[in-house]
Amino acid sequence: MGGSDMTMAPQRGNDHGTASIEFLTVPNAAPEEWEEFKQKMADIWMGYEVDGANLNARPRWAKEWHGLKVGDKSMEQYMKETAYKDEIFRGWTLNELRNRLSNKLGDDIVYS
Repeated sequence: MGGSDMTMAPQRGNDHGTASIEFLTVPNAAPEEWEEFKQKMADIWMGYEVDGANLNARPRWAKEWHGLKVGDKSMEQYMKETAYKDEIFRGWTLNELRNRLSNKLGDDIVYS
């Protein structure tokens, strides 16, 4: 799919297009195996490069990525400091930002 002009969209600013990939499991999968599999897949997807630079890989907000790491950063830290750093603090006051993106997850990423 193409890029997006929506401020917090995962595909915003992706000049090389966007691939939306989701992996699923059955409810009775062994939790430790599922977590290990998710991290291995995230390592692969977050490691894609073009011309020697990592792509701007961003998880979709409503999907299961809590607890994953990108290199030595938690996914939450990666989203705040790398993936969405320009979008999160683009000249808005904290109150304006809270009005635009306020739920427990958003507050944890932005205000922690």
